Amino acid sequence: MRIILVKGLILYMYFTYLKNHGNAKLNENKYTLIRVYYKDNFKLYKKKKIEYKKDHINSKINYSRHTKINTDINLFKSCIPFIKNNKGVFFIGSNINIKNKITNLKKKNMSILSCNNIDETLGGGDQNIFELENISQSLNNIYRKRKNEIEPLIQVAPMINVTNRHFRALVRIISKKVQLWTEMIVDNTLLYNINNLEEHLGFNKNEHPIVCQLGGSDPTSLSEAAILVEQAGYDEININVGCPSTKVANKGAFGAYLMKNPQLVKNIVYEIKKKVQIPVTVKIRTGVDNLDSFSFLRSFIETVSSAGCDHFIIHSRKAWLKGLDPKQNRSIPPLEYNKVFDLCKLYPHIKFTLNGGIKSIEQGVALLNGYAPINNMSGKHNNSTDNNYIKIEDYDINPLYGVMIGRACMENITVLAKTDKLVYNYDSPSTAHSRRTVLDAYKFYLEQNSSFYTLVNAFELLKPILGILKGMPGHRLFRNKIDSYIRKYASTLNCAQILDKAMEDVDNIAPGCLDLILDDYKAQQEYIKNY
Repeated sequence: MRIILVKGLILYMYFTYLKNHGNAKLNENKYTLIRVYYKDNFKLYKKKKIEYKKDHINSKINYSRHTKINTDINLFKSCIPFIKNNKGVFFIGSNINIKNKITNLKKKNMSILSCNNIDETLGGGDQNIFELENISQSLNNIYRKRKNEIEPLIQVAPMINVTNRHFRALVRIISKKVQLWTEMIVDNTLLYNINNLEEHLGFNKNEHPIVCQLGGSDPTSLSEAAILVEQAGYDEININVGCPSTKVANKGAFGAYLMKNPQLVKNIVYEIKKKVQIPVTVKIRTGVDNLDSFSFLRSFIETVSSAGCDHFIIHSRKAWLKGLDPKQNRSIPPLEYNKVFDLCKLYPHIKFTLNGGIKSIEQGVALLNGYAPINNMSGKHNNSTDNNYIKIEDYDINPLYGVMIGRACMENITVLAKTDKLVYNYDSPSTAHSRRTVLDAYKFYLEQNSSFYTLVNAFELLKPILGILKGMPGHRLFRNKIDSYIRKYASTLNCAQILDKAMEDVDNIAPGCLDLILDDYKAQQEYIKNY
């Protein structure tokens, strides 16, 4: 009886007084919460009602150390000025627990940085504001001044289940000069399918220049796969060190996970370069998890470049491998264009391509011209519009080698329509005149490659053109008709005939829409207005 009473007392005390019973203990590591204030006067500590004006704060931008204000402000960890303007914008740092990290990260005007993230960089640029339309109509002569007359690259980002040979064929209909990329191909996929390489490495002759992106973490396997890629005729090999997918980064221990091991990435590059003659590049993020300081990024670049890699494609966001899925990793971590531009200045012998947040070819041209959107320059969200740009100081020391566009052209392929003209000073292909000419050319591609057609992959063949009318009348109808016609007529009609029927439906409800000139934005806006 006494034993039962004792057990009951213990259970009562356990459930009554222990708050976290049955729960795993949280990691109490602290992170720095950066909040933006736009008021001239602000309260730092409501309890004491202490007010400070902006002129009490040192306005000099300094990322290398925390600025101490006085003993009262020592209640807070730091105060870091951001942009000196008439609104008195600056940041106040305070500590939060990791438990609230992801929740606070999604709030407007906030971003999460680890304590060692406030690191020394070279700074942004001239604070004069430029509008996008004034800096994106042509490429300036920075690239022509160099002895080798380097042509900057416009690259279509590698995307799983998107950048297959059919999507690449559609891109080539619109632009002859854009650099195309494959989906990421895991090294063992090639090594275990030696007798069926055409399925994984096949591409059309007009796809050059084309890059094959490989994924993996074993230097030997990757070097053997690289030999197969070179034999298949690709122009370049890229190593994926930026994918935050759970399957890739956590289970597969490659992708963005490799950023935690720069020495291994160096060994991979070294082994591949021993086996192939074509260029080997690396695609990375600006950081991963808590390894997000600029000094870490610099160290990574120096380590990997010592193996002979002279071109880095940088997705200008850090990656959270736990807590965020791939889609969230493309939007929640703020863009950090400033880090990419600073790397260009620090390492003029290395080429850098900027990736992340580019929604149009005009934005790409502005970046190549040395202008960056204020919103994306400091890894923090602010209220500036996307059309406000600043000029990068000393940009001509080492201009961007290229810019990479991903989801924007997946959702609407017509964003690439002016690429050849704006960037390369070439006439756009005749097939890129209007949406009708693009679709007619793609119908011809489908007819010429009927061997790809089966009932199973009809959706895959027609998927690339689903977004061609995005933002225009008939967009939803076009997508719905493609879907319904595949389900209804796939056994009797081929893909070209299904596409033709969907185009007829668009002509019936939006006459002339398919014939609008692709690079005439004003005419398209006028059509939408009068529709």
